[in-house]
Amino acid sequence: MKKQLNSDTIQGSKEPTRMCVICQGRFSQQILHRFQAKDGEIVKYEKLGRSFYMCQRCIKNSEKKIKKILINKFRIKSKNIEEFGKILKELCTNG
Repeated sequence: MKKQLNSDTIQGSKEPTRMCVICQGRFSQQILHRFQAKDGEIVKYEKLGRSFYMCQRCIKNSEKKIKKILINKFRIKSKNIEEFGKILKELCTNG
């Protein structure tokens, strides 16, 4: 009998999965970074409100694509995106 996959599983595992907003790949929730748009800025998730996930590979490799998607989807000003770029660089170096 084949194991049926549902929206919360990847290849039969019981871990919750989420989608990276940049590459739209599905990953385990534990390995993704979680952010939210708050007052026109992108900040780390603060346990309240809507959020989105980004994978480590997209954070390291897709700076231009990240800016484009965040400006279009979340109506963020480009000045605030530059500040968010600093947060992303910090995540890449510190993990």
